Amino acid sequence: MEKKNWAKELFRPENKKARMNLFTAFLIGILLLLMNHVFFQKNKTAEQQVESQVQIEQTEQKKYHTEQEIEKRLEDVFSNMEGVGRVKVMVTMKNTKASVLAKEERKEYSFTEEGDKKTQSQKEENTVVMSEDNRGTRTPVVLQEKMPEIEGIVIVAEGGEDARIAQMLSEASQALLNVPAHKVAVLKMK
Repeated sequence: MEKKNWAKELFRPENKKARMNLFTAFLIGILLLLMNHVFFQKNKTAEQQVESQVQIEQTEQKKYHTEQEIEKRLEDVFSNMEGVGRVKVMVTMKNTKASVLAKEERKEYSFTEEGDKKTQSQKEENTVVMSEDNRGTRTPVVLQEKMPEIEGIVIVAEGGEDARIAQMLSEASQALLNVPAHKVAVLKMK
């Protein structure tokens, strides 16, 4: 009963100022909500861009690390071959190491018919399957890891002018890294 009296009191002609104050407070509240949405939405976008940039930099670092690791291992192997001498190797990658993650797919189909009106809808949802360790850390489940594809190999060796040595180095790199001969260059070191 008291609520009804409050509403009646608010809408009486002599309470025009109270109604205006209430209406103004209502508009200010809506304005604050809209401003909050606009400003914090832009902030999230900026955070997402920074996070994306960090991921790109980490991917580039991994790619560079993988190239260096392969180069070092090839240099170690080739320098131990007879007649090769000192060796420098450069490997270029087409892409980086990629992980295939386990995904859970959900599909929903619905069909409704009301008189002459027929409605069909389809909903698909994909989520990455996560595993949790005993410390509560969640990580995605990796099904497969694809190694980076090698774009080309350049081998610079002291014995690179000898055709027999150049052939050995080319065949060894082809066998080790599964690359075709046209992607391998063997040169003489100065």
